[in-house]
Amino acid sequence: MLRTVLNQRKVAAAVVARAWLPTSAVSRRGFADHQTNRQKDTEEEDEVGVDPPVSLYARIATTVLIGGGSYYLYSEYGSAIARHLPWPAKQSTDTQPSAAATEAKSRKSRLQAKLAPKSELSYQEQVNWAWTHPGLYVVGSNEYGLVDPMHPGHGVGLRAAVPGLEGKLLRGAAFAKTHAAAVDVDGNLYQWGTGFTAGSAPHMPQCTLSNSGITAVATSRDYVVLLDRKSHISLVRGDNSQLAEQAPPTLAFEPRLGWRENVVAVSAGEDHIAATTSSGHVYTCALGPSGNDRSQLGHGSTAVEPFVLRRIESDRSFTSAVCGGRHTLLLTADGDVWGCGANDFGQLATGSYTEATRTISELTPLRALWEQGIFQSAKASALRIAAGAKSSYFQVSRSGSDLDLLAVGCGIDGQLGSGAFTHIQGRPTRIAALSGVSEVDTETGLRRPVGVRSISANGSSDHVAIVCDNHTNVKLDKSAQSVTKSPIFGYDVMVWGSNSSGQCIPDRKHRFAEPTHPPPLYLSKSSEGQDQQPPRLQAAPRQWVSAASFQRSGSNSGSSSSKKYLVEQEFVTGSDVTAAFLKSV
Repeated sequence: MLRTVLNQRKVAAAVVARAWLPTSAVSRRGFADHQTNRQKDTEEEDEVGVDPPVSLYARIATTVLIGGGSYYLYSEYGSAIARHLPWPAKQSTDTQPSAAATEAKSRKSRLQAKLAPKSELSYQEQVNWAWTHPGLYVVGSNEYGLVDPMHPGHGVGLRAAVPGLEGKLLRGAAFAKTHAAAVDVDGNLYQWGTGFTAGSAPHMPQCTLSNSGITAVATSRDYVVLLDRKSHISLVRGDNSQLAEQAPPTLAFEPRLGWRENVVAVSAGEDHIAATTSSGHVYTCALGPSGNDRSQLGHGSTAVEPFVLRRIESDRSFTSAVCGGRHTLLLTADGDVWGCGANDFGQLATGSYTEATRTISELTPLRALWEQGIFQSAKASALRIAAGAKSSYFQVSRSGSDLDLLAVGCGIDGQLGSGAFTHIQGRPTRIAALSGVSEVDTETGLRRPVGVRSISANGSSDHVAIVCDNHTNVKLDKSAQSVTKSPIFGYDVMVWGSNSSGQCIPDRKHRFAEPTHPPPLYLSKSSEGQDQQPPRLQAAPRQWVSAASFQRSGSNSGSSSSKKYLVEQEFVTGSDVTAAFLKSV
């Protein structure tokens, strides 16, 4: 029996050897007696130098044997062998980084070293740090040099302090697609961006107006809109073609403002603006031939003269007016909302889309906001409105003191905040993360609703930034001594919508369909690289701050160190950017 088994194994070995070895070699190994008939053919092939074909079964068997053996050796001894191999040193995929990448990395390191809080408690120091570090801090796309004008065209998701504005206490800042503007506390206007310079050359923000008394600023596609303390509204082009003139043209009001009537706010869309007055009137103006192409001025479809502020005729008293890309929203004193202009995506809350409602020519109440289409201020009323490029937002107070945040319009980038990427939304959708939220006041022990303190949705942007009205432990101190006390917590900041350029969360690129907490502007070195979830961004509440605290932080506000300012941190959005600055109020 044993002899039979041995003979069978010899035959199997002979088959494998015969399949792979040349016949001459097989013959020398003693297989001639097993392959008598093929011996003759093999000798003839050896004479002409031709090897026989390899069997398919032999190929498969050998592959399985080699693969299985290799896997076994790797799994058992691979890690041990790898430790003794002379591996080359780790190298980056780009062995020779470009000069732009090297400069960007160096600039980021210098920025973090200069501005980042050094304490491990950076999340508690955000408010104090914001109070003592005025300037303009921007995240998002630097394609047009809006984040870092010294290196336009470089950086997506970049976080930087705009050079030239460090230490400057601002009254406002605004961003269009290719140009930006900021006004400091002394009324000086600064402009920058490739649209302003008409080229991609590195540049610093340029002061184009000095001591002008400007109190508010907005940007359209081509212009910078300025409001001064005398209620004059003037225009400066987004490019520098008008710098030779001493003063920008002032827009005329038609009819003129009444006795002691002042302009309290101004808003800009792509090609139109809206101004709200202290008497409850709203004036609108076209900034070019297309400024009323969708009847967004509230004057119907009649032709209007560009660059003239005309009052909207209405018996209602308005407290706010905001401009979307090509639509306008107005908030009445009793909490109703009216609108006009483009309605391609349902941004005027007309319900289901029809060709007849694509453009709302006349100023119309947004009845879809209310139950059964009936506005009753005792049951529900709007407290705050905002408009994006193709979307609209409303903070509504419901009966029982509940606060809801509603959105309508285009939500393809998640800018409706409802958790869905909706193309057309003509009926208000509730933003759950910011609706029906309440908290317990630690001082009174009573539950209070948490609303929205500010909503920033620019007429050229598809993302939103809001500051919540949550309770803080900050109390107004006219002595300006509270800025050195810690810990202090402020207002929560939330963002959502398009994030293609990192304008919401710098380290990510996907869209956010629900409100999310962004990270702090700058983390401390001790918190970088840690596994725990980073602290969420908080806005500095309103407080009295001494200019001396700016100087102690290494900044240069340009004002007397003994002067005190009432300040609050503000967040604004633009086309692919989000910005924060300390505002003088």
